[in-house]
Amino acid sequence: MVEFALVLPLLLLILSGILDFGFLLYTRMTVINAAREGARTAITVSDRTTIPVVADGAAKNVASGFSGSALTVTTRCVAIKTVGTCNWSSATSSQAGDALNVTVEYTYRTFFPLLFGSTIPLGSTVQMVLE
Repeated sequence: MVEFALVLPLLLLILSGILDFGFLLYTRMTVINAAREGARTAITVSDRTTIPVVADGAAKNVASGFSGSALTVTTRCVAIKTVGTCNWSSATSSQAGDALNVTVEYTYRTFFPLLFGSTIPLGSTVQMVLE
């Protein structure tokens, strides 16, 4: 009984660390998949003015279980074929061959702040070429 009483706090600390790390890893993979899905869905739309809305919706759909205030999705046009800068304001301001950059950021709140801190910023950026 005495040995169990001495070892139990250590075992609980290790178990809580494993659980928190597992949830953190799951959240990280979901953020990466949300960025991929947002970019892939957005590059296939025919109306380029809707790209930011489509990318945001697709990414938030993948990360639907996350708190909305902690999740941000940013889209950016990277001019490769367009001379100068490209944007999503009109259908002619970007063209096939330009790139779409989707960044998903999420602030993960830990269950046990003593182990890893209270929040951990996670993010993923995916760049795909417009079709």
